[in-house]
Parts: sequence; C-alpha cells; structure tokens
Amino acid sequence: MNLKGLIVDDDKLSRASLQKFCEKIDDLTIVGTCADGLEALKFLKDNDVDVLFLDVEMPGLTGVDLMQSSRNLPIIIFISSKREYAAEAFSYRELVADYIPKPATLPRLLKAMERVRKKLQPEEGMQSMIKDYIFIRSDGRFIRINLPELLYVENVGDYVLFKTESNQYLVHATLRSIAEKLQHPNFLKVHRSYIINLAKIVDIEDNSVLIEKKIIPVSRAHRNALLEKIDPL
Repeated sequence: MNLKGLIVDDDKLSRASLQKFCEKIDDLTIVGTCADGLEALKFLKDNDVDVLFLDVEMPGLTGVDLMQSSRNLPIIIFISSKREYAAEAFSYRELVADYIPKPATLPRLLKAMERVRKKLQPEEGMQSMIKDYIFIRSDGRFIRINLPELLYVENVGDYVLFKTESNQYLVHATLRSIAEKLQHPNFLKVHRSYIINLAKIVDIEDNSVLIEKKIIPVSRAHRNALLEKIDPL
C-alpha cells in the first residue's frame, strides 16, 4: 500500500521538518504542502490524498474548520502544540487517526502511520467485495446490486450515487469508504468523485471516459492507472 500525504501548516519550518520525517517512511509519498486550510481544500479537490497531516491553529480556515467543512476528506493526523483541541478532534473518529503534539518526532509519526494503515484496512468480518454482487442500504432497504450491471459510483455531496443499467441509488457514505470496500478488478477510481466499471467504458479521451451517455472526468493522477488497466493495443 503506497500512501499519498498532504502537509498543511502555516509555519514553513514545521512543514519542512515534517516532510523530512515523512520521506523516511517507505510507503508514504508527500504529494503536496499547503500553508492554510483554504489552500488545502483547493488541493484536495484536484488531487488524490490518503492521509492529511493537519495543523490546528492557522489563519483563516483552521484545521478543525477544515475537518468540519467536508465529509470527503482523507484520514487525518493532527499535529499541534495545542493539546486542548485533541478531544474535539477525536470526536471525529471516522476521520482522525492520531493527534501528535509539536514538535513531531519520527517515532511518534511512525506510530500514527500504523493507525492510518489500520483505518484504511477493511474491517474484520466485512463482506468481501470480490463477489459479483454487493448489498447497499438505500431508503431504509438493503438492495442487491449485481456488479456487472453497475456502471459507476459518483460522489454527490454527503451521499454516493450507485448508477446501474436500470436504476440509481443514493447511499449516505463517502466515496473513500466505498472504494475501500469495492475491491473488484473491474472497478477503478479515476477521479476524486468517481469509481467506474472498466467493462462499461465506451470511449476514452485525454481526460475523460464515456460510459453510456455519461462523460466522466479522469484526473491526471489516475490516468496512468486507467491505461494500465485497459492495456490498449
């Protein structure tokens, strides 16, 4: 598992120090650094990130504000000199893996990354998604979706839309959680907002795919993975 990280801290020295530690972690690649929460939100909109190293106190949008601003966020490791925010941070257990006091050290960072990996692993006892069907909960019902009939999955605000050949269903979830559970060779995340069924692709252009009549964007970060999967002649 190769993880992509983003560092968000208004202090330049803190960003540089943390990045130096992160470079010593084999399965972690820092794909960007940001000086404030607004800059981070813009970066997250266009890039795939697995773990967010987030300072709490920053001008404008604070780390806690950023966490509360969107459901579709990576796993968060807070790094702050302010311990009084820890309780509030950990109230978001689904998102927050750890709260590291400044100055961060490599041993403490390694421990936090272990917690990130555990969060990203499927829960023990969870239904295997390598089957040809899944069950989703929508409108109070459990609905079976046959994967060969599933066209794509789309992030829609606080919901995820499952689009099939004959219907569509809204599920209160994040695309990240669906991607972790939908472990099937025919499905690939091609954008922050889309997982597609490769068998349903009609056409591929530089930055999009066509599935039925839907044009789905493909981000630059996912284009190479898509080309490897389809293995064109």
